[in-house]
Amino acid sequence: MPPLSSTSGRSPNALTSWNLDGRLGYRANDDGGSASVSWQQRVEHGEMALSGPLGMGSARIRWSPGHAELDTGKETVTADNAQALAWRLTGLQLPVEALQYWVRGLPSPHNKASPTFGEFGELTALDQAGWQLTFDRYAAIDGLRLPFRIRAHHADQRFTLIIKEWEPLP
Repeated sequence: MPPLSSTSGRSPNALTSWNLDGRLGYRANDDGGSASVSWQQRVEHGEMALSGPLGMGSARIRWSPGHAELDTGKETVTADNAQALAWRLTGLQLPVEALQYWVRGLPSPHNKASPTFGEFGELTALDQAGWQLTFDRYAAIDGLRLPFRIRAHHADQRFTLIIKEWEPLP
């Protein structure tokens, strides 16, 4: 069953710009950590500020198609994509491009997916790009039903994103 629109008729797929705040817990190989996350997305351009016990205090990753930048306050590093910089920062292969869809409770259109939907049309589980994900704690925000917790694992890597505040933008 495909995802349903909310009662207002708005679909999370139409949401392309937002601010959100939350917490990211991650484990990669024998290392792990957690960080506060502040994410600003404007269509194809994003910025994620991570702060907390990352081994370096805080960092900011900015991306647009074909370019990404990591600023730790001590150094600035560039790459072709944000996933490479997230790996450099955390050791986690965080699929930032796919996460831009997952955070809205949607499969990424860029990879084959095996989604499972709940009785209200909300994405509850997803197998995509080698990741197995679960989505829950949905709530209505500005007429959209959005997840507030995403748990994911891939091989020896895992993360949990708990969203504390969603701000959909027009």
